[in-house]
Amino acid sequence: MEYKYQVALSFAGEDREYVNKVAELLKENGISVFYDKFEQVDLWGKDLGIHFDYIYRRQSQYFIPFISENYEKKIWTNYEVRTAIARAIENKEEYILPVRFDDTELPGIRSTLGYLDIRNLSEEELANAIIQKLGAEPNIPLPEKNEPKSQKSIYLSTYIEASEFYGIVGVNIGVTVTNQINGFRYFGPPIFKLSKPYVGNADTFQLFDAMQQISFPKRMEYGEQYQINYKLKKGFIDSMREFRGQDVTLTAFVSTTVGEKFHSNEMNIDMLFSTEKE
Repeated sequence: MEYKYQVALSFAGEDREYVNKVAELLKENGISVFYDKFEQVDLWGKDLGIHFDYIYRRQSQYFIPFISENYEKKIWTNYEVRTAIARAIENKEEYILPVRFDDTELPGIRSTLGYLDIRNLSEEELANAIIQKLGAEPNIPLPEKNEPKSQKSIYLSTYIEASEFYGIVGVNIGVTVTNQINGFRYFGPPIFKLSKPYVGNADTFQLFDAMQQISFPKRMEYGEQYQINYKLKKGFIDSMREFRGQDVTLTAFVSTTVGEKFHSNEMNIDMLFSTEKE
């Protein structure tokens, strides 16, 4: 079915500043948005009750209510969300995509319905998430956001490959990434960083000899993990040998498509040589 609007935005006037930025970003990225500011001439003279009912029931692919204390108190927003709930029930489809400014509960919006908490999401991040939901590639530059110090989403470790007949035959690096964000994210592959430059001034690199095939960016829901191990080639291990005994550390980091960056624990390079005799 074709819709006039890919998304319809429903919000309280007190929250317009945030919503306006999101709407503008979506429009700049070619997304058709039902947002009152864009429809002022078309809405002029119309019976808004009838017109909004038609928009939310028939002409929008997704309905996005910006839930807040202000939203719950408004007559029009309550009318809009009831119309959207009726559409979702009639068509038995994924239609309502709630986002939350606070913990306000709305009648008819079940607590089990997945939502995005935008108290810690910028307008750019939410616009990116909406575009991804629509199956398109976002093109909105985002400032890099670092992981809170209290949160560790990545664990870096080493594994020894051993054979019954040949003894130790290799060393692997393992990375475990966990989505600890309350909502889904698209995670990229691990990038590695040394505490000293590796080649020239370069201190970051990517490994490609993955022992598991993972397609990136990888969508992960809250609590979901991916694990990936890299078989280290002899040439790489030999190149690390110059850092041995210098307290040089290795970390991994991954980024999401909305600009967050998460860092792993530090691992001393000497661990790559822990099985070698002095």
